[in-house]
Amino acid sequence: AKLPGDGKRVSWHQDASYWPLSPSKVVTAWLAIDDVDEENAAMQVIPGSHLHAQLPFRSSDETEQNVLDQTVDSPERYGEPPVTLALRAGQISLHSDWILHGSEVNRSKRRRCGLALRYLSSDVRAFNGWNQHSVVCRGDDPSGHWANHPRPATEHVPRKGMDEDTVSAAWSAPAPDFDRR
Repeated sequence: AKLPGDGKRVSWHQDASYWPLSPSKVVTAWLAIDDVDEENAAMQVIPGSHLHAQLPFRSSDETEQNVLDQTVDSPERYGEPPVTLALRAGQISLHSDWILHGSEVNRSKRRRCGLALRYLSSDVRAFNGWNQHSVVCRGDDPSGHWANHPRPATEHVPRKGMDEDTVSAAWSAPAPDFDRR
C-alpha cells in the first residue's frame, strides 16, 4: 500500500531481477483494492521493455525514497513512452516479470492499495526456498518441485491461542467504519 504523504516511490525496475526463478516466465496479476489513478500513484509501464530480457540496474540510495532497492535508469531507452495503469477497485492489471514498471509518490489524500499474485508455469524452478509457499492453480506438477499446500479438511479453521469466548466476541463485534477516502 502507498499511504498519502509517505513520500515513497517505486523506481523503474523489472520484477525478474528480484526473484530467484529460472526460466523467468512469470505473470503478475495486480488486483486494485482501492481506485488507482495518477494522483495516488498508479503503476506505470514502459511498453515493449519486456522484449529486452534482463536490463542493467543499479542499487538505489536512501535519498531516492525508493520502496525497492534497484533502479533502471533512462527507461525510455527500452521502449515506448510510459503508460499509466489507472484501475477501479476490483480491476486487475497483468504484467510480465520483464516489463519495466514503477510508480511515483502518492500525492493524493487517498490510500493506494493492491494485492499482487504471481503466476508461473510448473517448469519454472525456484531457488532459496521460494517454492515452499505456492499453490498449483491448474493441472499438476509432476516433478513435485512446487509445494501445494493441502486444503483444510473442514470449513472450520483452527484458531490457535483463542478460546471460544474470544472468537465469539470478535465475530459479534460491530465492524469498524473505515473511510477509504
